[in-house]
Amino acid sequence: MVSLPTRYSDVSRYADELVAFLQEPLSVQITGGIHVNDAFISDAWDKLPAEWTQWWESLTSLRDAQDDLIKSLHKDPEARKVDLPGRPESLTRWLERIRNISLDRDQLVLPREMEHVELPRATISRIKVTKKLAEVQVAARFIQHTCRTNNIKRVIDIGSGQGYLATTLASVCGLRVLAVDGSAKQIDGSKAAARSAGLAEGKEITHLVRFVDGSGSLGSEIQAWAGGEPCLLTGLHACGSLSEHMVRLFTRVPCIARLTVVGCCYNHITPRSPSCPNGFPISQHMRRRNLALSASALVTGCQAPTNWVPNPDSRFVRKYWYRAVLEKMLYDKGISTAGARPVWGIRTGDLESFESYTKRAAGSLGLKMGSDITDEDIGLWNRLSPSTDVSICRSTRRQMSAYCLCLITR
Repeated sequence: MVSLPTRYSDVSRYADELVAFLQEPLSVQITGGIHVNDAFISDAWDKLPAEWTQWWESLTSLRDAQDDLIKSLHKDPEARKVDLPGRPESLTRWLERIRNISLDRDQLVLPREMEHVELPRATISRIKVTKKLAEVQVAARFIQHTCRTNNIKRVIDIGSGQGYLATTLASVCGLRVLAVDGSAKQIDGSKAAARSAGLAEGKEITHLVRFVDGSGSLGSEIQAWAGGEPCLLTGLHACGSLSEHMVRLFTRVPCIARLTVVGCCYNHITPRSPSCPNGFPISQHMRRRNLALSASALVTGCQAPTNWVPNPDSRFVRKYWYRAVLEKMLYDKGISTAGARPVWGIRTGDLESFESYTKRAAGSLGLKMGSDITDEDIGLWNRLSPSTDVSICRSTRRQMSAYCLCLITR
C-alpha cells in the first residue's frame, strides 16, 4: 500500500532520483557522516551551510526554527502556509525537494467496507498501551479483508511475540495461524494466550521457535504446514532486517500468496558487506547504484518527523539529546570504552533529567560517580548548546529520504 509521490509514476525512476539526492554533495555535507550521538564531538552545527546557521542564530527562538523545519515538510499546503521571514532561498528549495521526493507518512485509514474486528477480551487485558491495541486491531482488520478477498485461510505471523495478532486472527477471524518467533519465552506467552482463548495447538494455531535469518529451512517448514494451501505472510513491527527476510520468503516459498509487513527499527538493519552479502539493500537496482546509508540515516530514518517536536519535555528528543551530550562529556574527559559503541537499556525514569540519565549510563558502563564523573561535570554539561535543537532535528530532514529508501528497496 505504498503510493509514489504525485510527480512519479515509475518506481525505477523514483528510486534513481532518491538515491541521486542522497548522494549529492550538499546532502552528504549536511550529515558529514556524523553519527547522531556524536553531534557535539564533530561540531555538527558547523557542517551546515553558513547562510542557514547564520539565519537560525538571528532568530529570537530556535524553537521557532525547529517548528519551521517540521512544518515545511508537510504535504498539506495549509500546514506550511506561513514560513519564517528571511529564510534563505537555498534552504527553502532544499526542503521543497525533500518534501516532493518523500513518501506520504499519513496515518492509515482503512476503508469502511473492511469489516471491523473486535479484539478478544483476553488480548485487550494483556495489552497495556493504547497505541499497540490500535495497531493490532488495524492489522487484524486489514489481514482479514485481504484473506477473504483472495480466498486465503492460512496466515504465517513472523516475529509473533506474545501472540496478540496471532491469537486475534485465529480466534476472531477464523484463520489458521502459524506463529513464529525466535524467543522461546515469547512463544510460551503466546501459547498461554492461545489456551486462554480456547485455541487448540496444532489446529487453529501452531507455534514455532525459529530465528528468522533468511535461510531456506523455515520456508520448507512453512510449505509443510500449509499443505498446498495459499497463505498470507505477515509481520507487525518486523525489526531491522526481518522485513527483508520476509520479502525473500515471499519470493521463494510457493504457498505464500500475499505479504503484509510493518517494518521498524531500521537502525538494526544489517548493511551489505563481504561478510554479509545478503545485507541491505536487497534490491539489485539499488546495489548497482552503490546505495549505502550511514548509521545516523538508519537511526533517524525510521522516526516520524512529527516526533521531533519543539518541546523540551519530549522524552523522544531527550533520549537523543542526552546521549549526544554524554558522548561529548566522556570524549572531553578522555573516557572511552574498548570495542563497539556501548549500548544500554533506557528506562522511563532515566529520561527525567540529564543527571538521572548520566548516572544510569555510568552504572552500565562501569564508571564511578564522584571520580570518573562528578556532579560538577553533570551540572556543566546540563547547560545545552542553544543550537542543539536544530542541529539534531535537521538530521531528520534528510533522513525522511532514508525512510523512503528502506521501503522502496524492498
